[in-house]
Amino acid sequence: MPKYQVYFDTVEGEKKYDVDIDDHERLEDVLGDVIQELQENGHMLGGVSTGDLKVVWGGKEGRELDLSQTLPEQQVRPNDVLRVLVETYDAGGASLRTERIEREWALLERLRDLNPEMLEVQGRTSSPADDQFRVRLMRSPGVERARDKDIRVRRTHVLRIVFPRFYPDVPTECFAEEPLFHPNIRPETMFICLWEETNPRENIIQAVARAQAMAAYRMVNMSGPHVMNPAAADWYTKYARPHGVVPLGWDELKVYEIRDGRVDWLEPGRSLASRSASRLR
Repeated sequence: MPKYQVYFDTVEGEKKYDVDIDDHERLEDVLGDVIQELQENGHMLGGVSTGDLKVVWGGKEGRELDLSQTLPEQQVRPNDVLRVLVETYDAGGASLRTERIEREWALLERLRDLNPEMLEVQGRTSSPADDQFRVRLMRSPGVERARDKDIRVRRTHVLRIVFPRFYPDVPTECFAEEPLFHPNIRPETMFICLWEETNPRENIIQAVARAQAMAAYRMVNMSGPHVMNPAAADWYTKYARPHGVVPLGWDELKVYEIRDGRVDWLEPGRSLASRSASRLR
């Protein structure tokens, strides 16, 4: 398969890869896989929420290529230099953001279908400020309140997964609609601090699975910036952990399907490892 030298205009600066693109493949059919693999390597194209994707041949000031055609049809030769970037606008141009959110919705529906007794999708809303998905976790224990060994456990939780206006340049946010007592959940707003740092690889599968794990104290981050409930942190450190009160027993969400005898992971890092071939070198 022919290789091309491709510079990606990411939020961290230009990243260069050799990319495998077959002569018969149209650019628009290739770019989805390539950009997903780039994200799984930890890189996000700059401006994806506010612009249109472009592929330029011959450097930054070169000729913009037609995404509906193959590279040979446009006289691009193997080992030629291409640049992938997003042309931003003051308004509009949110097609890539919309596409990413639709992909997240499809993933959420697959997760629900794999866990019908544990996950209910309650709907979605959209506004100029954000897009939101609403889900209900069932058979998932979480600490509602606690004082020493006296704890109240709830096994059903409604979550709001929020995609801010500039997603995916900024991460998703998650809120619980009922109280959860946890060091990494802000009691005033029920904001769940899911991410230690921004990573474009993360998707709604990780968001829901992490929220489930945090409710049961399977995940706790005691580093300063992530502690949002000092009372819960104090209880966890001084009583709950030393006395084995938590973590609570639970059944993890199933995040894979069996297809033709092979495991197909919904999680992006694992799905990358299961691909028959990687395009980026």
